[in-house]
Amino acid sequence: MTTIHQIIRRLSTADKQSQLAQFLKQTDKDVTSTVYRGTLFELQTLTSLEKTTGMTLQHVGGKSDGGIDIRGRWFNDICIVIQCKNLKMGCTPDHIRQLMGTTVISSSKRTKTIGILSTISHRHFTRDVLSHFNASTVPLGLATVQDTTLKSLMFNRKAQAILKGLTITTQFDSQGNESVYIDIPSS
Repeated sequence: MTTIHQIIRRLSTADKQSQLAQFLKQTDKDVTSTVYRGTLFELQTLTSLEKTTGMTLQHVGGKSDGGIDIRGRWFNDICIVIQCKNLKMGCTPDHIRQLMGTTVISSSKRTKTIGILSTISHRHFTRDVLSHFNASTVPLGLATVQDTTLKSLMFNRKAQAILKGLTITTQFDSQGNESVYIDIPSS
């Protein structure tokens, strides 16, 4: 049985996908510019996270975005702030520190906030990045995205305490294509 919430979520995701499609149809853009590549990756991240996790997200990236490219809610009571990094050389510990600061500034005492750093899937997180991520006392997540497919998503201990019961696994189809599967606990 489909609930009204599921229908609204599908419409919202379809709208975001059309936002991505509209962006791709723009012919007056320099597709080699870092702004174009960054915005494209932000919209791909938004689409993949909404589609896979059920987050309700909004693209806010731009010149004065305060370090937040995407923001939204998850499970109705968790605030999500996302920084997207489409970098040739991959993420550094500075990116984790920057995400920590943005997450702390974005949170309030009344709401739980998780900051997520998203990067392109062929860039792996280095040992130093993972060390800073795991040692953080701020709730954080790391995501890798390829086109509009979420390839990986992990959370540090502080975020896992907020997301009790959430299970993330990788599944493969008959052609060997992998996808992330998220089992969301019912409340």
